[in-house]
Amino acid sequence: MEPGHERNDLLLWWLALAGLALYGVLFVYSTGYIGGDYAVRPVWRQHAVWLLLAAVLLWGVSRLSPSGRLLDALVWLGYGASLLGLVAVLLVGKQIGGARRWLDLGSLTLQPAEFAKVFTLLAVARLLARPADSGGRLWRLATRTRFRRALLLLAAVALPAALIVVEPSAGNACTLLPATAVAIGLRLPWRRLWNALLALTLVACVAAAAALVWLRSADEAEGLVSAIPREGLAGGLVRGYHLRRVAAYLSPKGSWNERQSVMTLASGGAFGKGYLEGTMKGLGYLPRTVAPTDFIFSVIGEEMGFLFGTLPVLLLYLTLLWLGLGWAARTRDRAAGLACAELMTLLATHVLVNVAMTVRLLPIIGLPLPLLSYGGSFTLAIALALGVVCGAGRDLEGQTSALHPPTDRRQATPPRRLSLTLIPGLLRLNLQLRDGDATSRNGTR
Repeated sequence: MEPGHERNDLLLWWLALAGLALYGVLFVYSTGYIGGDYAVRPVWRQHAVWLLLAAVLLWGVSRLSPSGRLLDALVWLGYGASLLGLVAVLLVGKQIGGARRWLDLGSLTLQPAEFAKVFTLLAVARLLARPADSGGRLWRLATRTRFRRALLLLAAVALPAALIVVEPSAGNACTLLPATAVAIGLRLPWRRLWNALLALTLVACVAAAAALVWLRSADEAEGLVSAIPREGLAGGLVRGYHLRRVAAYLSPKGSWNERQSVMTLASGGAFGKGYLEGTMKGLGYLPRTVAPTDFIFSVIGEEMGFLFGTLPVLLLYLTLLWLGLGWAARTRDRAAGLACAELMTLLATHVLVNVAMTVRLLPIIGLPLPLLSYGGSFTLAIALALGVVCGAGRDLEGQTSALHPPTDRRQATPPRRLSLTLIPGLLRLNLQLRDGDATSRNGTR
């Protein structure tokens, strides 16, 4: 890979980030605009400040070497701090709407769950990439067998996930599952099994969508939906509003927010009503409390339409995913490759779930759009994740790609070729990660 090509990729990466940030500021401003006779709500200024801080954080993290000790120390310190933050939330956290998810730090409100997701995925990448015979005595003891290694990995994910669920914030906890599954799948040697599981998942999604269409059109739909309890279950882990959201999602009519979101998005058509001219948003049919967060995609669709609003936004996200997964495929550092794949999966999960709940393909979960939705903690956390991915891309600049092994066969280590089929038969991500275990074995012969 030529160094100039990597520089072009990095430039495209920063342009895509700038485009998303610009859309975010413009439309968070739009959600606070009612008319010329009314003052604009100041949330857009706060969002702009968070984006500036996120840009500094992203740039700083991207300067760290993916295989350096400084980033490694940051990951484990961040993982420990996020666990302490999750415990602190349960003890002294700020409660809003029946959920205790925030730490009140005076003029600053922090949501540790957002940072815990990123640091947990980075920790998983390092646990999977590190050879069992490396490190100190404690590490070798903990990873002596595959069973112990699996237990260590399970504990690393289950502990923060359980603390997040208890808040409760089941949606945030569930976002860890796809990214963790991708990392484990990339490390499994059974490629056919992994591809079969992905194919079954795709079939299950299609079947679930067909069942949803049938249920919403069936005469018995209202009776089935009314049978869903409205009170909490499972000792309070499943709250009443969880069940009400599921009932609204399965019903033909849906909740108020769901109906208004679909109508707001559809009313924009191909070209939109014009910037600041959205009537559904301006008149408050789409509630102003959720317009800048969970449903900002609907606002963009109403005012800028499909061609100038929703389509460019999706293309910008697709650009980030394409570049990030490409860097994951070319990096020579196994931990960096796994981290890039995980964090890009986390980004894709947020985008897909948010857009899907906007058009009632999924129930309202409350996952924001990266860099577009208003929210300080999530903006900083996603900037941290994107900084790690950008660091892997910078590390490739001027280096020989992993797809071109050394010419000296005595020093060349056969890479382990792993395949992740994102859409069977359409898109295939091939990761070639250096096998540290094979390196250590070859070195001892």
